[in-house]
Amino acid sequence: MAQTTDSAVQPAAWYSALPRAGYAALKRIAVQGDWFEVYQVQEGIYALYESGHFQEVISYLLVGADKALLVDTGLGMGNIRKVAEQLTNLPIAVVNTHSHFDHIGDNWRFEQVYILNHPTAVKRLAAGATHAELAGEVEPGANARPYPAGFDPAAYTIPPCTFETVEEGHVFDLGNRRLRVIYTPGHSDDSIMLADDGNRLLFTGDTFYPASLYVFFASPDPVDQLLDTYRRTMERLAGEFSGYTLLCSHNEPLCSGGMLAQAAQAFAAIQAGRAPDEVGNTGMKKYQFDGFAIITR
Repeated sequence: MAQTTDSAVQPAAWYSALPRAGYAALKRIAVQGDWFEVYQVQEGIYALYESGHFQEVISYLLVGADKALLVDTGLGMGNIRKVAEQLTNLPIAVVNTHSHFDHIGDNWRFEQVYILNHPTAVKRLAAGATHAELAGEVEPGANARPYPAGFDPAAYTIPPCTFETVEEGHVFDLGNRRLRVIYTPGHSDDSIMLADDGNRLLFTGDTFYPASLYVFFASPDPVDQLLDTYRRTMERLAGEFSGYTLLCSHNEPLCSGGMLAQAAQAFAAIQAGRAPDEVGNTGMKKYQFDGFAIITR
C-alpha cells in the first residue's frame, strides 16, 4: 500500500542530503558571492549550483574558443551573470532547456537568450512570472541558507526578457564545441536537451536527473497520455545516447547515459499498473526507482 505523505514533491528536511556526494570528485572554483557553488566538470564546462534552495538547480556555463553559452539561468535569486563573468571574458549567450521558473530566473540580465520555438516557451518568456506564481518557492523551509544580499523573498518575481527561438536540430557553435538541440517532451511540452556529440555529453535539462521527475504537471491531458509521451522520449534518447555522459539540471550534475533506458523502463512499468510508493495529500503520486523517482498528478 502506498504511504500517505504531506507532499510528494518537496521532501521533508531535504537539506539533510547535503552535501551531495557527486560534487566531491569535482574541482570547486572560488567565485565572489555566497549563493552559487561553482564546480569545474571538465575543461571549459562549469556547473553553477544553487544548493541553498530545495530545487537544487544547476545551470551550466560552456566556454568555447569563440563564445560562451549558459545553459539556463537558475532561480533568479542570485546574480548568475556576475558569476558567469568571473569564469570567462567571452560574450555569453543563454539557452533555456525549458521555460519553468527555476531555469529562466536571470534571463533578463542577458542580451542574447534562446529557447525552443514552442507556444508554452514563448508565452512564459514574454510574460515572466509574478510573485503569486512564485510564492511557494520562498515559503519557510524552501531555503537552507540565507538568501543572497539584495534578494527580497516577499518581492520575488521573474521579469520578462527578450529572446529568439530555435528549432530541433539547431546547433550552437562555440568555436571548439557544438551543441545540438533535441526536442524532449515529457517533463514539459517545451523541453529540450543539448547534445555535445564531439565529446559525448548530453545536457538533460529536467527531462532526466537523479531525483524526482515531474510529468507535465501543467498539462490538462490525461496522465496515461502524458506518461506515454515521456516514455517515448526516454526510449528515443536511450537508443542514441546511452553511451554519453549526462549533465543534469538538479541535485547532482553527472549520470551515466545508461540511466535513460532505466527511466524508459520505469515509465513503462507505471503504464503497466505499478502502484505508487507515496501519495501526497493533494493526490500527487510518487513512484520510487533506483536512483530517481517519477511524480504524476
